[in-house]
Amino acid sequence: MKKLLTALFFIILAIFGWFYWMTAAMTTYWGHHFSFENELGIDIDSLEITVGDIKTMIVDDSDSSEVLEGNIGVPETGYPHAVVIEVYHKGESIILQADSFNCYNCDGSHQYTLLSSGARYEFLN
Repeated sequence: MKKLLTALFFIILAIFGWFYWMTAAMTTYWGHHFSFENELGIDIDSLEITVGDIKTMIVDDSDSSEVLEGNIGVPETGYPHAVVIEVYHKGESIILQADSFNCYNCDGSHQYTLLSSGARYEFLN
C-alpha cells in the first residue's frame, strides 16, 4: 500500500509539473497597446519605437496611413523612460523625439501624435 501511495504521489507531482511547464511555455506577453496618429503629411511604411532600451517595430499593414497601432514592449522598472520614434517612408527615415513614457501596467491605451516637431504622448482610458 505504501508503494502504491508513493507512486500515486509522484504521478500527481509529475502531472502538476507538466501542467506548470506547459502553461509557462504558452504564456504570451502582449505588451502595451499604442496607436500612432500620423500628422506628418507623409505615408508611413513602418516605425520603430524605442522606450528606454526596448525597441519595437510597427508595420503599416492597412490602406490608411493616418493611424498605426500595435503592442510594444516596455521596460518593467526605471520610469519615466525616454522615447525615440523612427518613422520609415519610402526608404528614408525621420527620427522624432517624443514625450517620455511613465506608465507601466496602466489600464488603458497609449497614443503618440506624430508631428514634424516631435511626438506628443496621450494616455487614453
